[in-house]
Amino acid sequence: MSLRYDYLLVVGPGRSGSTFLYDLLKQHPDYAFPEIKEGYYYRSPRLFDRRYRSVADSGRLLVDVANLAYRDARLTGGVEALRSRGTRILLVALLRNHRDRAVSMIRYAKSRGRPAVWMGARTLEKRIVRECLTPADVRRLLALDADLLFIDFDALTRDTRSCLGVLTSLCGSAPFANPASQAVNESVAPRNLALASAATLVRTVMRRLGFRRTLQSLKDTAFLQRLLFVPLRTERPALSPASERTLDAAFRECSSIIGGAARLVAGGVHVRKAKCARPTGGPVR
Repeated sequence: MSLRYDYLLVVGPGRSGSTFLYDLLKQHPDYAFPEIKEGYYYRSPRLFDRRYRSVADSGRLLVDVANLAYRDARLTGGVEALRSRGTRILLVALLRNHRDRAVSMIRYAKSRGRPAVWMGARTLEKRIVRECLTPADVRRLLALDADLLFIDFDALTRDTRSCLGVLTSLCGSAPFANPASQAVNESVAPRNLALASAATLVRTVMRRLGFRRTLQSLKDTAFLQRLLFVPLRTERPALSPASERTLDAAFRECSSIIGGAARLVAGGVHVRKAKCARPTGGPVR
C-alpha cells in the first residue's frame, strides 16, 4: 500500500488530545516516530531529511506531534520550503472546547507543579486563557498550502474509531486493527509539589540541552508517573465570568471559521485540501 503523505504534523494547544493521538499512532506500523514526540522537523530541511531517511526505506509516514507549532513563526516558511521540494504534508489540527480545555489545563498545571502555579490562581487562569486557540491561529493554519485535518477533542476521545478511519483513509494507510484507546495525561496531584516542580525544571533543562530522546523515554515511563503523582480527585476549577465569555466567544468563532473553510466528513472532523497541486520532485530519500 502506497502512502499519500511523507510528513504528518499534529498541532494544537495542550490538553487537546495530542498525547492521546500520539499513543494511538505509535500502535500502527505505518506511522513512525524516529526520535521523539515533538520533533519540529519543519524548522530545518536538514533535520527533516535526516529524520525522513530513517523511515522512508520502510515505507512509513514520518509523524511529528508538535503542539505549539500552530503559533511558531517558522511554520509557514517551513511548510512552504518542504512543499517546494515535493514533500507531501498532512497537517492535523486538534481543537477542544476552550472552556473545557482551560479547566483541564489549570488542573494539569497544578498537578505538574508548573512555575505559574506559584504565582496564584488568577495569574494562572489569565495565562491559560491567553494560550487558547484564537481565530487568528485558525486562519493562519488555513493559509498554509497543505492538506488540513481538523479533529475535535470530543470526537477523538468518544468516537476514536471514526476519527482514525478518516485519518487512515486520507493517508492511504491500513486501518487500525484494534487500537487500545485509554485516557492519558490525566490530571493528577503531586506527591510533593516541590518535587514535581523540580521534575518540570529538569525536563526543561534536558530539552534545551538536546537530550530529547532520553526525555521522551522518561515521559513514557509509567513508573515515574506513579512515583511523582497520585490521581487527582478535586472538584472542577471555577473560571471567572470574564474568562468564560472570552473563551466561549473564541471557540464559537474558531468553529465557525473551520466550518466555513473545511468539509465536514464525520462528527467533529473536517478536511480542507491544499489549493495547489503537489510540486514535482520529492523529498530526500
